[in-house]
Amino acid sequence: MSAEGEKLRGALLNSVSHDLRTPLVTVIGAVSSLAEADGALEAADRRELTMTALDEARRLDRYVQNLLDMTRLGHGALAPKREAVDLREILGVVRNDLKRVLAGHRLLVETPRDLPPLHADPVLIGQAIANIVENAAKYAPAGTSIAIKARPDGDMAEIAITDEGPGIPEAERERVFDLFHRVAEGDSRPAGTGLGLSIVKGLVEAHGGTVAARAGPDGRGTAIVIRLPFAPSSSEEAE
Repeated sequence: MSAEGEKLRGALLNSVSHDLRTPLVTVIGAVSSLAEADGALEAADRRELTMTALDEARRLDRYVQNLLDMTRLGHGALAPKREAVDLREILGVVRNDLKRVLAGHRLLVETPRDLPPLHADPVLIGQAIANIVENAAKYAPAGTSIAIKARPDGDMAEIAITDEGPGIPEAERERVFDLFHRVAEGDSRPAGTGLGLSIVKGLVEAHGGTVAARAGPDGRGTAIVIRLPFAPSSSEEAE
């Protein structure tokens, strides 16, 4: 096996053994506590254990979906079901899905009311944005803000997700979209499969868009900027 192949094999094993197993162990622990309590738990404790299991199951589902989508992208089998979709609707779903992930941060959303609809698969683009926001929540200190700002740029929407974390060195800003890049750097950094931003790149490019990592406002933190096409107008469709 080549050195690169061995590196990827090791990274994937690390992802499966740690990043996928960790939420699964948490789910098993929470559900076991509920099953063994036999009605002895207070309602608030039962709810907390149930929400913990649900959140970790959702996190596990996102990790597995990332693995499946990366496989489909690698084989050219992922075909977005594109439609005219309001970005604010996508962001509403993302906010709800990541409610507990974002519990320690302020999520600020700024989208113009007259922003044209995107020409996108709402599920896939929602997944891409969720990956970016979840990644920001891992690296940014608790109590800081994560901002999502959108603006029109010609026939594209520019969506910037910024955080107040340590930032990404300029030399690394392209490499963060490489497969397993985070995992290969070691275990001292926050948990994750190293697939998140690689998936973002694949999903955005499948829509004819682009994604880039930049320094955050005033050089602080990180900004992940994606550009996606607007839906064609009725006159353009008629042509």
